[in-house]
Amino acid sequence: LVLSPITTIRHNRKLIKKIPWSAFTFKSANWERINDTREIIVDTNNIQQYFSSEKQPTLWCAIPAIEELQTTWGMKHDLPKYEMYKGAIQKGLNKLGKYYKKFDDKPVHVLALVLHPYYKLAYIKMQWGGPEEQAAEHAAGNPNAVDWCDEALKVVESTMAEY
Repeated sequence: LVLSPITTIRHNRKLIKKIPWSAFTFKSANWERINDTREIIVDTNNIQQYFSSEKQPTLWCAIPAIEELQTTWGMKHDLPKYEMYKGAIQKGLNKLGKYYKKFDDKPVHVLALVLHPYYKLAYIKMQWGGPEEQAAEHAAGNPNAVDWCDEALKVVESTMAEY
């Protein structure tokens, strides 16, 4: 009976190397890395919890949830504490961006947000901006500025006309 198979390396049943258990102990720096990683990963768990309701619809929270995770990881990306993880965080942000862009093709997410009894257009105006923000962006030299409240209303109107 062998009780410690991970401490030995065998090839063709011959002992090649024996690794002492002390090689598997974590030093303080290792624990710091584990905690840093946990702090990054816990953000996704917190966001996932938004969608775990059994009695209420959760489609409306898809856009705010992705935006919250993008904001949280964006802040961590720029903190010196997470410098070691900057590449991984950026890859996560890129993946979130890829899926966030897919919302443009699916008006149901905007509809769910606009039709939510609490948020309605307030979330869109607060997070994305309305006519005032569009005018400010135009004045700052951005010719592609969009009135997102107006865009959301167009989604609602076109969907209502279709159905």
